[in-house]
Amino acid sequence: MKTKIRVLLVDDHQIIRDGLSNMLQEAADIEVCGGAADTARALEMVKKINPDVLITDLSMPGRSGIELIRRVHEKHPGIHVLVLSMYVTEDYIFNALKAGAKGYLPKQDTTKAELLKAIRTVARGEEFFSDTIAQVISKLYSHSVKATTTPEAIARKASLTSRETEILRLYTEGLSNNEIAERLNISIRTVETHKNNIMQKYNFKSTVDMVKYAIRNNLGEA
Repeated sequence: MKTKIRVLLVDDHQIIRDGLSNMLQEAADIEVCGGAADTARALEMVKKINPDVLITDLSMPGRSGIELIRRVHEKHPGIHVLVLSMYVTEDYIFNALKAGAKGYLPKQDTTKAELLKAIRTVARGEEFFSDTIAQVISKLYSHSVKATTTPEAIARKASLTSRETEILRLYTEGLSNNEIAERLNISIRTVETHKNNIMQKYNFKSTVDMVKYAIRNNLGEA
């Protein structure tokens, strides 16, 4: 008999948790094993029930959902986190990724079918982003290159200049091209040139790949 995917729901609104629980109960391969209204309680339940997938909002009383994601990722790497939030801006998305989230869905337009697909995907350790989230990311980071990432390209970390490292760090913090230009007092074209140089050195397929890899491997650190 196939083991069910055990899910923990974290949201400060009871009606949201109840609605999600009722929805997920209809899936034969998913089991809701608990719910929590804040990060502190969620961390207690994580230790107690050890779910496969944790679905969390980002805005909650006390410590934020970002802190919850970070703690779970560090202490319980086998638990995969799926964000379900009304916040769909670049900073929230990349901060969640940086903290260790495997997926991200907007509350506004996520369907039952998409939620179920996301849960099953992240439960396998894979990433899942809705079309809405992908569009937000693509709007900010639209440039792509044809070459695929290779071990040889990844080994070129030492070839980044100090300015490229600085710009890459700002991208991982969720800043846009305009914001980076303002922060460093340089032109947007200069920012884009540095970004393209970084991508070419690593042969990243897209800027999204660049940021995700940089977050995981601390490439933006001086």
